[in-house]
Amino acid sequence: MEGGGLSAAAAATKKKRKKKNGSGCSAGASRPRAVVPFDQVRGGISVALRERLGALGATAPTYVVGKWPLEMSDVHRNQARLLFSCKGEAALQRCPLTACFTEQETEFVWEEDDRSSRPRTKIAGLLVTALDRDGRSYNLVCRYLTSNFGYRFKTEWKKLVEDNGLSKGMRVELWAFRSRQLPNRYEFELVGSDRVPVPVRKEIGHPDGSLGLVVLHYDDELDPEHGDDGHVEAMPVQETETEMETTGQMKSEAAAVAPEEKLLTSGGAACAEPTMTREEMVARFGLKMFLAAAGLIMLKRRHSETQTSKKRREHEEDEQHKLP
Repeated sequence: MEGGGLSAAAAATKKKRKKKNGSGCSAGASRPRAVVPFDQVRGGISVALRERLGALGATAPTYVVGKWPLEMSDVHRNQARLLFSCKGEAALQRCPLTACFTEQETEFVWEEDDRSSRPRTKIAGLLVTALDRDGRSYNLVCRYLTSNFGYRFKTEWKKLVEDNGLSKGMRVELWAFRSRQLPNRYEFELVGSDRVPVPVRKEIGHPDGSLGLVVLHYDDELDPEHGDDGHVEAMPVQETETEMETTGQMKSEAAAVAPEEKLLTSGGAACAEPTMTREEMVARFGLKMFLAAAGLIMLKRRHSETQTSKKRREHEEDEQHKLP
């Protein structure tokens, strides 16, 4: 699928991306060598899904990207969001998701969440309608998060996870289509005395309309390089540390850190977050501050070990002198 206006979008956000992404670079998701037609996907297409696509006047879905395996943070009820990491400008440009967006959609995806204005008029991000195998519809908001260096789908992703029984280790595929009937933006409207987010349709610069996704899932652990349906899996870069699995360990380690170390690792902020990953610390406080903190901690630990070893030797020598 051609998103249209990709080069213009890349040029428009190039300076912004370089500023936020820094110099870090890692390989992003890649397109498969060959993909079967949508009608031939493993598990088949349900009647309900076909009817839903037909009612929308949707274009034929085309394969975009897959994620295998799903992380705990993708499916846990307290963190449920689908994240595709792509650190660095080169990885971002290679990511198949980037090619899906028009220039206007790219602006929505990269938009900052401005909560300073009151009252708020919109929700930052691109609203994407997702359909599961049974034709059920979910509103997902896609944003590029500079803190995670990746595309994140949230909002009703948690409901999709629960309805389809997704769990850690499973595989999902995203198939993109277009429809002139789909919304692509959340805006706040006054309903009675309350302001509520309402899906609206904005001009996004594509003749076939708004972007939609079919989300297919598989519960078997296929070869990560070659699926049994004839194409190579598009493997996103996984987070270096799974958020849910490391939280307890990082909290316990943070509790043992001296106050001055906490102050340094937080960049001078008193409200340091003990569950931040190393990548998040570097992104937030800078590489020099992080390395300085790590060096100080290592020096203090080495000094403590040296002092302990010295006291042990002195104790042993005293014991030897006491012997007749």
